[in-house]
Amino acid sequence: MTKTYEELITELKEIVRKIEDSGTSLEEMIRLYEQGTALIRECEERLADAEVKITQLGREP
Repeated sequence: MTKTYEELITELKEIVRKIEDSGTSLEEMIRLYEQGTALIRECEERLADAEVKITQLGREP
């Protein structure tokens, strides 16, 4: 099942919280960073798709 944009953002916020936690190991931070960058790319793609759709709707008669 595909996650919603809002769910992706919530997951990204949780990753940031864990990275900022002083108890997180360097290895875990790196893993979380990689996860976070993948989530950011997915969010950016969804926003770009939404922008295209909105632009197309604005052009329809």
